Amino acid sequence: MTTPGATPRRELSVLLLGILLIVFGLALFLDRLDILAFRSARFIWTLVAVSGGVLLTSAFVQKKRRNLFWGNVLLFFGGCIALYHWHVIPRGDFYVLPLLSAVLGLSFFTSYLFNPRNILLLLPAVVLTGFGVVFYLWWWEYIDWFDFRFYARTYWPLLLVALGLAIALKR
Repeated sequence: MTTPGATPRRELSVLLLGILLIVFGLALFLDRLDILAFRSARFIWTLVAVSGGVLLTSAFVQKKRRNLFWGNVLLFFGGCIALYHWHVIPRGDFYVLPLLSAVLGLSFFTSYLFNPRNILLLLPAVVLTGFGVVFYLWWWEYIDWFDFRFYARTYWPLLLVALGLAIALKR
């Protein structure tokens, strides 16, 4: 039965959402009753990553820019936390802040790829992704913190130069 003004595509997406909620609710309920043994955090974060992938795919296929940024955030962040819960990423080497920083940076970079004329998106992409990568490289002892501080104090004005270039080139 269709409601007036509803499109078949919208009805299909609502139906799929309903089926997804039913399956998810039943799986969590069976887990609570110890009938089905799985770790709900693994399932939830994997579902978050998959939904981010779906949003990201729809952003590029259907040219829906509004799905692009949050699709990236859900895919990368949900995927990394799912890998953490599936024990692919070691527990001792996991911090949320640099991961979130890198994920947001990658999301800005993907937004830039979607619209290459908006060069200003590259600045937060480089800064946020750089912070996350540098933190993990320091944590895993690939770089020395004091060397990084020296280079950061010396070369930070180049970020202002890059911002100025981005603004000038945008015009």
